[in-house]
Amino acid sequence: MSEQQLKEFGARAETLVEIPDFAALDRRGHDLRIRRRAGVAAALAAVLAVAGVTVTQAHRISADPGPVHPPTPVKARTYNGGTMQTLDAGTYALHPSESDRTLTAELTLPRGWNSWIGPNRFDGHAPGRSNDEALGHLTWYVGALVLEVDGVNTHGCGSPWEDLTSTKDIVAALGRAFSMEVVRGPEPDQRFGYPATRMRLRVTQAFEKCPEDALAVFHSTADGYIQYAFAGTVMDVWVVDVHGTPIYVQRAWTPKAPASARSELDSVIDSIELKTAE
Repeated sequence: MSEQQLKEFGARAETLVEIPDFAALDRRGHDLRIRRRAGVAAALAAVLAVAGVTVTQAHRISADPGPVHPPTPVKARTYNGGTMQTLDAGTYALHPSESDRTLTAELTLPRGWNSWIGPNRFDGHAPGRSNDEALGHLTWYVGALVLEVDGVNTHGCGSPWEDLTSTKDIVAALGRAFSMEVVRGPEPDQRFGYPATRMRLRVTQAFEKCPEDALAVFHSTADGYIQYAFAGTVMDVWVVDVHGTPIYVQRAWTPKAPASARSELDSVIDSIELKTAE
């Protein structure tokens, strides 16, 4: 093609092709970029929302495969009281009442607790020394009791007992118990699933004038006489009304009991469940 023909072709092309408005193109491009960004953001939000659900579901699937079922209850072992043997950690069941054998108390013990009328823990142990022998060397003590009380000593060493049958009478008698002083209460409470009366008592030195076999403070229908030989022992007491049966729950500790032992005692008390056939 000659140079003249090229010039004529260029002139015709200019008349056939519409030259775009670059300012308008720029505005349309800007609007398009905004729409694209908004679309990408919306898509990203949707993806994240789906991903969030997916992650949550994946987490639940990995942690909880299949239908959700309540945990199987741990079968409680029978509590054999008074053996003065160290118990394994775990949940134990005892019958605190002779008048209502359908009543069961379950409680969970940490490792290292001793079997007495109620579980307890104390120091004084040494290699080759039994729990009985450790009692003669202890400097501190913590213990729990769950039992039915039917008598309280309000007179003194070996004096006649008050025979009691109601929660109200037991609470009143505990306020006059021999070698005890009331620190707080009595006051109404709701504990262990039943209405209760709570009070705090402290052992005085009055028991020191009594022979060792005449120190009993109250009597249990299940386990006989209960006595204390540590002045200053503090006892939080709940007299629980379980369908008319008065159940005595006690948290006791001596002044030198370490915080760790008292914390274990608290956990034992908090674990108590009173169950009846009803």
